[in-house]
Amino acid sequence: MTMKTAFAFLLILSFLSIAPLLAFSETVTYTCQYEAYSNEKGLHKVVDDFKLVFVVDTSKEAAHLVSSRGKFSVEMLPAPNGGMTFIEMIDGGKVLSTSIDKSGKSVHSRNIILEGQISPSQYYGACSKR
Repeated sequence: MTMKTAFAFLLILSFLSIAPLLAFSETVTYTCQYEAYSNEKGLHKVVDDFKLVFVVDTSKEAAHLVSSRGKFSVEMLPAPNGGMTFIEMIDGGKVLSTSIDKSGKSVHSRNIILEGQISPSQYYGACSKR
């Protein structure tokens, strides 16, 4: 076996040994846009652009919310028949959940307490997956 053949063989063997690792590692991004919301005063149109981006590492089964303020870990709860819910817990007892069904429809719910009073809201929109 020549040196060139041995090198090519080792190169192919190296690639084949890491190829399965590359195949199982996938990142999925959900980009959600919300156009309406409801609160204690009724249903409203969203005036300012409201978008959420979730990045899921399927190999690690980990999810992050990515925003202009940074990248934050969120809990990921896959639904048995398709779809996904992300849960974010913020300082001060604030709980935010975002559910996406298998067709891409989404509801983002905020259950927070401001100045000792509950301040619930829900946003309605859709998400794309890539």
